[in-house]
Amino acid sequence: MKRRSKIWTFGRKLLLAMVTIVTAFTTIHAYEVQAMDVWGLYKEAQKLESQGNYATAIAKYKLIAPEFVKKKEYGNAAGMFRRIGDDYAKLKKYDDAVAGWDLEAQYAGKAGQTQISIAAKRRADMLRSTASLYVETAADAVGSSNTHGAKFEPNNGAYLGAYAELDPAVHNAQTAKPFYTEQFPVLTAKKHAAYLIYFTYGQPLASIQSHLNHALAAGTAIELGIQPLKGLSEVKDDEYLHQLARDIEASGVKVFLRFANEMNGDWVKWHEKDPKNYIDKFRLVAKVFHQEAPNNVVMVWAPDRLPEYNIQDYYPGDDAVDWVGVSLYSIFNPALDPLKQGEDRSSHIEKFDQIYKLYAARKPVFISEGGVAYMYPEKKQDVTDWAVYKMKEFYASLPMLYPRVKAVFWFDSNHDASARIKYYMLSANAKLLNGYKQSVANPFYLSSIGDESPVAYKPASAASPVSASLHSISAYVKTWSPTLSKVTYDIGGKTIAAVTSLPWTAEINFAPYKGKKIEVVVRAYNSKNTLVTTQKVAVSVK
Repeated sequence: MKRRSKIWTFGRKLLLAMVTIVTAFTTIHAYEVQAMDVWGLYKEAQKLESQGNYATAIAKYKLIAPEFVKKKEYGNAAGMFRRIGDDYAKLKKYDDAVAGWDLEAQYAGKAGQTQISIAAKRRADMLRSTASLYVETAADAVGSSNTHGAKFEPNNGAYLGAYAELDPAVHNAQTAKPFYTEQFPVLTAKKHAAYLIYFTYGQPLASIQSHLNHALAAGTAIELGIQPLKGLSEVKDDEYLHQLARDIEASGVKVFLRFANEMNGDWVKWHEKDPKNYIDKFRLVAKVFHQEAPNNVVMVWAPDRLPEYNIQDYYPGDDAVDWVGVSLYSIFNPALDPLKQGEDRSSHIEKFDQIYKLYAARKPVFISEGGVAYMYPEKKQDVTDWAVYKMKEFYASLPMLYPRVKAVFWFDSNHDASARIKYYMLSANAKLLNGYKQSVANPFYLSSIGDESPVAYKPASAASPVSASLHSISAYVKTWSPTLSKVTYDIGGKTIAAVTSLPWTAEINFAPYKGKKIEVVVRAYNSKNTLVTTQKVAVSVK
């Protein structure tokens, strides 16, 4: 009797347990069904947004987005992450906004929405905060680690260059008095190693004889932008091409021969939708100049930085290319401001990143022409302060971020063949000129072919330890604020330096931290002395 009672009791408990499990499962299932009403939640989130309750709206979107990911509805998922990013931006939580837009870019890409993905990544990059530290050191400490052994290439440092013949303050084409090779160094307070001039393919070299003569007299090189204005069909393996090469060699001037530049853009007459013809012509020119001008000429392949997607299609090959250049310009454009505050938050220097990553390990790379415009042309709005900051940031950060850059040419002109004038002329803007003078005074920037920089920069990080001694530390700091006015450094909760000019250089003694891995806290402030980002950089001290 007792045995039956026990069995009965056990069975009853088992039945109750099963009922409980089924009830629980039914409850969970019912919740899941309810949670699947994503569009109902979406409407609730939109209503919350209209009321300014962005934090709660974000919470709703965060419930919705994973459901779309789970169903592989990546386009809808991207839309939810875009709203998450937008709402975080309204709350001024920009790091969280960046994370949302990064996910938008990821899932829009998966959905095949390429342009949406690109736009989301652009928004994220414009607000992304980063900080990296660098130690100034003697160039001997890095040796030849940043060189390729190419002709004319310095082991460390970048040649200064400019296009200056359209600046009336430094050049008079009719009288040759002044001539840019003489007056531009006076204007900028530093001798430049080379100057860009343009040359129409088919003309005799004698048409630019005065430029060659002045270059020879001044001890400067020429970046010769050879342009086949009648199209690539006129470029042939003929006597003209061979004689041109022999004449340039005989001139005694060192020449960076930039043939058919910006070929990836459809605005040039030598653009070919099928890159094969361009590659064949470049290789022909390279072959002739390598044979006929072995001492004084290097072949430069120089696309525009945009469009990015087709740059590699036009690369003629390592055997034909000696140096890689790129056209790199920034013109104020508030249309892309993710915060819709009329600012241009893009980074001029980071626009160089793709070319550097693609080719710097293989070839010397340089900015074959470029600048930052001090006027927003569509509105005739003066943006000098923005331009000066971007210029200073560029020249100050380039040696640290991109040590294999070997030349930089500033486009000193307010002239343009199109109706949309660009404003880069140093003599026309005193602030811009003063900023340029300060920037190129850095000994990293070289005045003559064959010069070497006495300084170099090494990363300071967990992977790249610093010695336990006094160091001159500089930083590259990028934030959502277009400009910064101050950067501070903290170690162990104590502020050890505060600096107010690029590249935020401070003397820091690492001796107390010998054998330790420390955290350097970098804080950046805008012109209103408002903290805009706090970044932590791990540094190993040996």
